[in-house]
Amino acid sequence: MILFQQPYLTIEYDAQSKCLSQHWKGYAKSEQFRAGITKSIELCQKHKPSKLISNTKELAIVTQEDTQWAATYATPMMVQHGLKHMAFIVPSNVFTQASVKSFKSEAEDKLQIAYFDELTKAQDWLAGI
Repeated sequence: MILFQQPYLTIEYDAQSKCLSQHWKGYAKSEQFRAGITKSIELCQKHKPSKLISNTKELAIVTQEDTQWAATYATPMMVQHGLKHMAFIVPSNVFTQASVKSFKSEAEDKLQIAYFDELTKAQDWLAGI
């Protein structure tokens, strides 16, 4: 079920699998990116998902400051509400890949993070947990 939709981000929740999914598209300004992450925190508080898919395949570059903010501020809050596993679908853009990998170095001590090149592979990994 779709819970949030903007041109740059759609967030869905599957109650059966307890999985929140972010589907990023194009360029999100810093305030838009942070608003999307803040909405994800709110949805974690409400629905208590244990899994999150962040599909960044179509996402343009994210600043290092925003990546660090997501890893050090937002992730601990989502973990506090039950998040345990996060799957990233990585983009082909090397600059965006660097942002995603930077996130892992900041957040991997808080939850289990894995990277995939396809959504179905991420879903299969999370289904096996």
